[in-house]
Amino acid sequence: MADLLTPTLERTTMSTSKPGGMGTLDAAILERIFNVLAPKKLAPHKRLVPLLRVNRHWRALVQQRLYTAISLKGQWVSRPLRKTLDKNPALAALVTELVMDTELSSQDPKETVDHMRIVAACPNIQHLTILGYASAEVEKYQAAIASRASLVTLNLSEGSGMFTFAQLLEMLPGWPKLEKLILKDTLLPSDSGAPVSATPGTHCPLLKMVKIIDTLDETKHFSFSAFAALAPSVSVFWVQPQRTMPADVIDALRIWASTLEALCLLSDSELHIETILPQLAALKHLDTWSQMLSPLSVKYVPPSVEVLTYRIFPAQLLDLSETLALPGVLPGLRALEVKGAIPPGRLTPMSFTPTATQSIRTVCKRRRIRLTM
Repeated sequence: MADLLTPTLERTTMSTSKPGGMGTLDAAILERIFNVLAPKKLAPHKRLVPLLRVNRHWRALVQQRLYTAISLKGQWVSRPLRKTLDKNPALAALVTELVMDTELSSQDPKETVDHMRIVAACPNIQHLTILGYASAEVEKYQAAIASRASLVTLNLSEGSGMFTFAQLLEMLPGWPKLEKLILKDTLLPSDSGAPVSATPGTHCPLLKMVKIIDTLDETKHFSFSAFAALAPSVSVFWVQPQRTMPADVIDALRIWASTLEALCLLSDSELHIETILPQLAALKHLDTWSQMLSPLSVKYVPPSVEVLTYRIFPAQLLDLSETLALPGVLPGLRALEVKGAIPPGRLTPMSFTPTATQSIRTVCKRRRIRLTM
């Protein structure tokens, strides 16, 4: 980012330092100084760019820090950065973390093209976040992402759709190092009516955390079971469909039965999960709605669960209290967070009655469960 923010640096004559001065400090010592001066949280370029002027030794160290993690917002940054990386493959090779944040409503499609070319120019990207993108050249954008075999984290959110579910399955084996995948409004409808399945012998072995927020309607032909077949070792799974929940999510949970530690299913679907929960022997954190797991069915939650986040209607709170009071129900539970579900026709959840609130507090106090409401 230094070449963008201080274009005159290339013409600046590098100063030399006196023997034994700050300019000759060991690289490890300088790194510790830079960590104090510019931690990641505090926009490091604002403090590090002036240090480029000290000498060539400092410039080499600082430049690596500036280009390792880049965050873009606005066309005034993406266009010059793309030109810089196109001209300097050595700088492009330094980029391992890239965040591109764009307001979709005001985005120039040309900026999407710049973003796509930035991704394509950086062969060693490990963590890629794209928040907002226009539909222009989306196929090339997709191709640029699919070719990044070094990806460890991929977050595509707030866009207008980038690929179909079938295309996602084709790309997953090309990311053998991928550990974290977040998709929000990323999937496009598919013209094919045929069911999608994983190709035998291909998989994404290291993928552990998956978060999907989308409509997942029938036109997208999304299959949780096909996805799980490609990523059989998921330990954290969050899905929030904006409409109905595909029924084969139960089949996917069966595949992940031995690895799943955290599960979040947020849907008003009538799909019930109590039949699969006893098989999730490693589960520690469960987040769900009462439509998918009734308060009386909480007894089927595996005993390994330590944290339960539960969205519930006020009339069901007493049932939850009675279930938790039963012997042997969730013996390892340490924390319970109760949230009010929003009834149809309302914009906000209804309040819990004092009687029900006192009941759940009494049970949690007796069992030494930390309660949040």
